[in-house]
Parts: sequence; structure tokens; C-alpha cells
Amino acid sequence: MIVASKFGKLVAAMPANSCMPISGNPPLLAISIKTGAKTNRVITRSKKFSVNWLDFSDKKIISLLTQENESPDKLSSLNIPYLEVFNSPVLSRAQAYAICEVTSTHDAGDHHLIVGKVVGAMASLDFDENWKFEEYHPILYLGSPFRNPYTRMPRK
Repeated sequence: MIVASKFGKLVAAMPANSCMPISGNPPLLAISIKTGAKTNRVITRSKKFSVNWLDFSDKKIISLLTQENESPDKLSSLNIPYLEVFNSPVLSRAQAYAICEVTSTHDAGDHHLIVGKVVGAMASLDFDENWKFEEYHPILYLGSPFRNPYTRMPRK
């Protein structure tokens, strides 16, 4: 998944180390972002972020976003199309997204645990209370390089 944020003309985005729902009422998500990351600095200033879930076929986008980039608008500089929803960047290829307003930030070693209240969300038609995984194939962290979890691994 990709976390993105915008403050003024600054647009930052990066793969997130982790994201988890922590409350249903109110709806809260927590993300873990490296302390010195540009995305962390932009979230701190804007007090908003988006979480974007991509399909496995879009793994190249995640690879691009792992690169350091000091451009004011990282997404545009890498030719990654996005829209603005509630003044937060949402990747055009996202199969689902959540827009969050920061409610608290906690030091967690070399990362910050950032809690956000969900103020907007969307999921593709492959979601009906739960993912059906008929069309959407999420990117799961399986080490590096990316491996396709939807194909069988050869037996030894």
C-alpha cells in the first residue's frame, strides 16, 4: 500500500511499512512511517494522509516510490497519475483508498505511528463487505524482489 500526503504544493508518497485498523467507531487507521521520511514531514504539516491499496499488476508503482526524490511533487515527477480527494492525493490506480485526518502521532523507534480518523473511503467493485479477490490481487509483502503470490511456488 502507498501512503500519500499533500501540503501546499508539496506532494509526498511512499510504500508504508504497515497499516492497521484500530477502531470501528470512530473509524481509525494507524500507519507506520519512517521518522525522517519526506512523507512523514508532509503528513506532520498537513495533518492528512491517504492510504492507497494497489493491485499486484501495479507493483512497478511501488518500486518507483521507494526511490528518494526531492521533487516538490513526487507523484507528478514520476508520472504517477493521481487525483485530489479531500485535499489528499489518491493514486488513480488505487483499488481502494482511505483519507484520514491525523488524530495523534507516537514515537516508535525509528518510525512514527500515526493515527488518523477516516473521513473518506472507496473500494472497487471487487469489494462487498469483504474482498472477493476475483479481480483485485493485493500486493503483499513477501520480501524482495516482489513475488506473485497468485502463482504456485515450484516444489523442491
